Amino acid sequence: MADKDANMDHLDQRVFKLAAMMDTSIRFNSTLVDIDEMEKNYLEIWLKKERDPLLVTILATMTGARDPENVVDEDAAGDTEAEAA
Repeated sequence: MADKDANMDHLDQRVFKLAAMMDTSIRFNSTLVDIDEMEKNYLEIWLKKERDPLLVTILATMTGARDPENVVDEDAAGDTEAEAA
């Protein structure tokens, strides 16, 4: 009975759903903010200094630094480098 009570998969799924909703909202709404090159540079500098994880996510999304299409899987990259050697 203790194992059944300790299983938190249901909570994991609720947290992942909430994260997905927030991520979608940030990505959608960041496209509504039109920034020029000077503003983008300012946001990139702010991004380097910011410590708040939510603001980092928002700034990175707005500047294009957070693009899931360009994320490199470190494990896969390590495997490729090891194979090349």
